[in-house]
Amino acid sequence: DFVCKEVAPPVRKDGEVIIDIHAAGLNRADLLQRAGNYPPPPGWPEWPGLECAGVISEVGANSRWQVGDEVCALLGGGGYAEKISVPEELILPLPKGYSMIEGAALPEVFATAYLNLFLEAGMKEGDTVLIQAGASGLGIAAIQLAKAIGAKVVTTVGSEDKAAFV
Repeated sequence: DFVCKEVAPPVRKDGEVIIDIHAAGLNRADLLQRAGNYPPPPGWPEWPGLECAGVISEVGANSRWQVGDEVCALLGGGGYAEKISVPEELILPLPKGYSMIEGAALPEVFATAYLNLFLEAGMKEGDTVLIQAGASGLGIAAIQLAKAIGAKVVTTVGSEDKAAFV
């Protein structure tokens, strides 16, 4: 059974900021974590939440971030809380015009798509890439990244409606 409970407020370490969470993403990894099949990495809270968006409420000396910055972040866990302490390198500015809800859905899919397309596969302008499940969250992110650098995209989908969408 899922239980909500009070937890101690996060304590910021050097190189971290505190984010007041306004929205949290929900993805397959969260479901696996909830089922006990995807434990959080050492040092992260035990409760789920692998991505969030919110407003920075505390920074350390010499931080590139400022109190009041609207951000989204990739987390090892803990995003289903009111506040979290996050290493600065896991934070992105909330894109202009995006709501907190939209921002909370960005970090995991775009980080995964970027890792696989650019760092693992070395995709570059002019390449052709096959994106499986193009109408999925990860598929949509991968298509956008590929098209942004001038790659040709071929995708699979499960229905005519999804084909029209992508």
